Amino acid sequence: MLESSLGVLAATRVHVFASSRRVMRLRSGTELEVHPLGELPQLRIGPHVLAHYAFATRELVSRMGLTEYVARNNEITDLVTGHVRRTRPVGMTLLSSGAVYLGDDPSTNPYGVLKARDERLFLDLARELARTGSEPRVVVPRLFNLAGPFLNKPDHYVLGSIIRDIGDGGPVQLRATHPVVRSYVHVRDLVELAFAVMVGDGPAPLEPFDTAGEREIEVGELAELATSVLGVPGMEIRRPPFDATQADRYVGDAAVIKSLARSYEIQMQVLSSQIVDTARYMGI
Repeated sequence: MLESSLGVLAATRVHVFASSRRVMRLRSGTELEVHPLGELPQLRIGPHVLAHYAFATRELVSRMGLTEYVARNNEITDLVTGHVRRTRPVGMTLLSSGAVYLGDDPSTNPYGVLKARDERLFLDLARELARTGSEPRVVVPRLFNLAGPFLNKPDHYVLGSIIRDIGDGGPVQLRATHPVVRSYVHVRDLVELAFAVMVGDGPAPLEPFDTAGEREIEVGELAELATSVLGVPGMEIRRPPFDATQADRYVGDAAVIKSLARSYEIQMQVLSSQIVDTARYMGI
């Protein structure tokens, strides 16, 4: 998306940091050098916007152990907050998570607890910078469910699993024995909104906000919709015996994100389009 806006300047105007040094080849063939995050303090840069996605995700807790997991994320946070204090970006996007609502005990919800900590830290840091100059425009979306290209580990999430089953010729296999309710946002819409807030002059939320799409949907209905929009209506959908007494509802409050989208004239994609884009990226 940045390359489509910046053209040939993307290679010099986009600075990428990750866990290790490598070369990122975009689909156009453009190559971006990726620097280790530990080299972030060496970056010399003028006015810029910061998109901060670095975080050790929840599945690493069991592999690393709680102590090392917390230490790893503390290291990332220290590097990025140090960069913010030193360079004063004009805008910042910090990705948070709906996991912040899953409890405040770090032994049972370390990912959510650390995300909530980072939310407060970066918002407080923006206000601190405002006392000695201009305040960065901060965007802190709490991610629930994303769709679209570059879906991370698609087989680990219900939408990707459904699309994969359809691509394999069916049947679609749902494993949940209870209602599972989700609401999806297209990743392109979220990125576009975040950058619009960071560089625009419209409203900027003063607090974190949830992501949610135009509708909530139970995964059985999601499977039916996916088979329909991907051209195989009537494909068999298998599900274990169903108990409707306990629902798993992982859905954000859509009020703020919808208001921001209207303010910045961003037309959020409907779920059927999100399914098609996700499937296209997965080669289906």
